[in-house]
Amino acid sequence: GFEGDGVTCVDTDECADGTHDCDAHAVCTNTPGAWSCACDAGYQGIGTLCLDLDECAAGTHGCDANASCANTIGAWTCTCDDGYEGDGVDCVDLDECEVGTHDCDVNADCANTVGAWSCACHEGYVGIGTFCLDVNECAEGTHDCDVNADCANTGGAWTCTCEAGYEGDGVACADTDECGAGTHDC
Repeated sequence: GFEGDGVTCVDTDECADGTHDCDAHAVCTNTPGAWSCACDAGYQGIGTLCLDLDECAAGTHGCDANASCANTIGAWTCTCDDGYEGDGVDCVDLDECEVGTHDCDVNADCANTVGAWSCACHEGYVGIGTFCLDVNECAEGTHDCDVNADCANTGGAWTCTCEAGYEGDGVACADTDECGAGTHDC
């Protein structure tokens, strides 16, 4: 209101003297003979009662589509989802393969996907990608060694070596002609 002697009246600043009834989360504005209250940003109400506005539920937060929104008193926070990096307002795919945060086996290839990654065992290994075991091609008979060659299993592969008395690359072995070569011991 006003104060004075009835002849001369002066506006009372209820905002300055604390006699207003605005909520603690509102701004008081003095007007001639009264005041008005407006809720702070992040709050909603009539000014004398202001409640936290849940920007996350209202969809007014501005977080990236690949981020989660968490309501806080009078505001909100944005956090990029797993597999993404950024400030929450802008999130980009994180290449887990490039930065080494994947869990692929050392004998597997890592492939980046949107928001994640996948693992595939190298040729000669079996497993789920995060765990790969060597295939023993010699024991399984899946090698390509000649019948006159010895097969030796190696990590992810095998080698073939022609048996004594035979020559070749191990995949193809031919009988050595010791007589013709003069290497016999007859």
